[in-house]
Amino acid sequence: MKASIRSGKTRPLTAIRHSGSRPDNRLLLGRRPFLGLLGSLALPAAGLPVPAMAGTAGGLEDAAVGYTLFEPDSGRALEAQAADTPFIPASVAKLPTAAAALALLGPDHRFTTRLLATGPLAGGVLRGDLILQGGGDPALATEGLLQLLGGLTAAGLQRVEGRFLYDTALLPELAEIDAGQPWAAPYNTGVGALSLNYNRALLSWRRGAAGPEVLTVADAGRLPLDSVAVRPMAGGGGFPLLPDGADRWLMMPPAAGEGGSAWVPVARPGLAAATLFRRLAADAGITLPAPQIGRAPAGAGDGAAALAALDSPPLTDLARGLLRHSNNLSAEVIGLAASRRLDPSAATLERSAALLQGWLTRQAVEGGRQAAGWSGLRLANHSGLGTGSRSTPRQMGALLRAGGPALWELLPGEEDGKALPAGVHAKTGTLAYVKGLAGLLTTAGGRRLGFVLFIADPRRRAAMDAALDRRVTATPPEARAWAIGAARLQAEILERWVSTY
Repeated sequence: MKASIRSGKTRPLTAIRHSGSRPDNRLLLGRRPFLGLLGSLALPAAGLPVPAMAGTAGGLEDAAVGYTLFEPDSGRALEAQAADTPFIPASVAKLPTAAAALALLGPDHRFTTRLLATGPLAGGVLRGDLILQGGGDPALATEGLLQLLGGLTAAGLQRVEGRFLYDTALLPELAEIDAGQPWAAPYNTGVGALSLNYNRALLSWRRGAAGPEVLTVADAGRLPLDSVAVRPMAGGGGFPLLPDGADRWLMMPPAAGEGGSAWVPVARPGLAAATLFRRLAADAGITLPAPQIGRAPAGAGDGAAALAALDSPPLTDLARGLLRHSNNLSAEVIGLAASRRLDPSAATLERSAALLQGWLTRQAVEGGRQAAGWSGLRLANHSGLGTGSRSTPRQMGALLRAGGPALWELLPGEEDGKALPAGVHAKTGTLAYVKGLAGLLTTAGGRRLGFVLFIADPRRRAAMDAALDRRVTATPPEARAWAIGAARLQAEILERWVSTY
């Protein structure tokens, strides 16, 4: 029997659909201890070839500014500065990811997480394997696992005689997005087809007489966990996250008297999700074996029966949330799923992003939205995290135009809580000494115009990169001050465009 819970009622159906609202991103991993300390975020650097064009805001004397202002339908440029100079796009790179995914997968596409059984279920006992199969849902949360668990309860399952497998084969599973980030950066999570709560865990600690202690992780604080004292590992500290103790993060140990909490990334999302599901099942009176990696049978008629399935919200809603909240995990999972339509063998983010880049640039050419040229364009991943990606303002403008109305209508604005002037709808991008913004604006004269605006300080960015220590997550105060100045300059340019046209 394939079943699920919706509105508190159990009934047979083909799939469950969840709302896609942002979950509280705390992940329960059972009563396993772990330890660490995070400060504010550090963003490593790389050199950026840009001309010396000074910004006008304080603290931006060495900033490079590049932009293009254009008519979105015709592409005719109204203003441009350094429009053919490559910049690091940061999270502005999520725009081409969303554009390609909407076109390749379709706006109504849904990602499905399944529970499969490989044997008969009788008397509450499954005489076979239970498989938790990831479908690439970027919005899967603890609440979704509880809905799937309702399917097992409705089917009468109490015990599994075989194995409990988790299947992540739909997408490659990667331990992190960008290797140039601090080990404990919560925005640099693992990526995979079975991702949960945006692959982040909430770590809490206190300082004891013998060193740092206490470690809790909870999903929305609903379930109590034990607190266990641990000792820092040699070489800067570390802690086990998953049952096999394989995951490690290196970070600076806390100072005397310190305590607090911080988000940390989950590096093996499939095992983390299966571990939590097993814990939730135990609380519901269902006994499952320890999770093991495995594969679901390949096709219909292969002896695997679906006990429950959970559909994600449609891709349009996921893409809207992606552009509004700029979650890196969502971008990478959605991008990987889209690139599989072009090459199912793509096994790295770099290869996947290159596939979408090639497809998008071809679409732009065929649709008459060709930029001045594509030389130097590089999308290193789907989220824009890190300094490996490059785009000129003109190239990003062409990619924005290639997305068309299906993308434009999803751009966030002031009404979505964004610090943008009225009438401006755009995707932001921010790294230390890098600031980007791309989207549409409505002028005082009622015209709708497209724009791309990049601001960067390549010298300071390169210096940060050279000094990177992956154990440290603190951003220098001067980088935060620079970001404030860049935001001020950005606002001044937008206001001038709005009032001038």
